[in-house]
Amino acid sequence: MLHREILSPEEVLEKMPGLSEGLFAIRCGLTKKTYQIILYKYQEDYFLVENPTLISVLLEKKQSFFGTPEQLLNEIEISFEENHYQPASKEWVNLDLNTLKLLNNVEIKFFDLEE
Repeated sequence: MLHREILSPEEVLEKMPGLSEGLFAIRCGLTKKTYQIILYKYQEDYFLVENPTLISVLLEKKQSFFGTPEQLLNEIEISFEENHYQPASKEWVNLDLNTLKLLNNVEIKFFDLEE
């Protein structure tokens, strides 16, 4: 079973240092656009997964399309194989999360991929 949690930016900042593998789907409505990203953490590396369909599925209000970590990891792997990702630095991730802490309408879903 895929473990999911709804977290605040503060909770994500607390969880990140002790996490070896996980995925965060983040959405926040801004004045002129909607900020939407998929952040994948593996060990000490961070990646922005560029897959608009995946973020829509992950941020649905209903039960997620993915029932197991393997299904979700398979979709992430496909995104990597197709070069639909960007490496991100820990500092940029922390900057984004600290900025999102200042906003009210931030939606973050955490998907635990650790075994």
